[in-house]
Amino acid sequence: MVNMKLLYCGYNGFGQCPTTRASTLPQLTEFPVTGVKEVSLAWSCMVVLTDSGVRVSGFVGGEPHQLKQLTLPDAQQPQQLSCSQRHVLVTVPSGDCWKFCIKNSSWRRLDHFTRVERELKHEDSGADPIVRVCCGSTFDVALSESGRAFVLPSPIYHPGVRVTQVACGNEHCLLLTETGQVFSWGIGSRGQLGHGGLENEQEIARQVDSLAGLHVMLVAAGGWHSSAVTECSDLYTWGWNQSGQLGFCTGKNTVRAKQEQTAGPKKLKTEYTDDVTILSTPLPVIWPLEQEVNVKDVGCGSRHTIALLGEKVHVSTACSHSLKACTGL
Repeated sequence: MVNMKLLYCGYNGFGQCPTTRASTLPQLTEFPVTGVKEVSLAWSCMVVLTDSGVRVSGFVGGEPHQLKQLTLPDAQQPQQLSCSQRHVLVTVPSGDCWKFCIKNSSWRRLDHFTRVERELKHEDSGADPIVRVCCGSTFDVALSESGRAFVLPSPIYHPGVRVTQVACGNEHCLLLTETGQVFSWGIGSRGQLGHGGLENEQEIARQVDSLAGLHVMLVAAGGWHSSAVTECSDLYTWGWNQSGQLGFCTGKNTVRAKQEQTAGPKKLKTEYTDDVTILSTPLPVIWPLEQEVNVKDVGCGSRHTIALLGEKVHVSTACSHSLKACTGL
């Protein structure tokens, strides 16, 4: 079995990496755990799932530079986790979801909200385990085994298609269905919903029409921007671009795109006409020198995006050094 390690760099003002008191780490520094399975980061803390359990580091219990082992009630085994500045959400094999308050170190089970919602709709009230959680800045999202999404504790209403992935930004979330469709919900003030405007969608999740016909394989949400990778391994981005996080030059909101009439999945060709500050419709990222790349994975931070490529290409940055391409290993 591979012994996975964790390396950390960047802002460390709250002691997220407890091996040093330095407020910034310009070089990758090893985090003092092994057997890493999953990591979730927030502004002031970090949570790590390892073979031996869950550890939280940073600003915990009102104090910086903390590193604590978390023990779930009744010695339950953690399955998946996510964190915000305020709390940690953890799923367990039974399908329950537990919430750990970082301020006072208390646990609370989020009780049976999936069952209650099914009873209200006069559906089978049997168990519908929570299989994945995602913490945003203003709300948390959970995904059940049957493919229903919740802004905890309430359901997100969308056309009856099974959801397979959820992603949270600061004020919005993305839902990916088993048929490769993308739906968005929440605040749209920076175009992060992808509907061509800046309106909110808080009654029902709405399909991102610009991605219809493209079979999307995975999605990611940043602070106020979004991204998606298609089955053709193309990367689409939209939303706020103040720091160049979309991979387009920053500035005025004027990007023109034309659809290529080709067989197979729909693809758009982007042409730069000016700089972009807000892009409210998804467009494919243009890579340096217009090289052909295969994007395998994508992740979004508050104001940056990173893409993992499936073939060896030169590592390069777009516009303001925000979109970084990493060669596949």
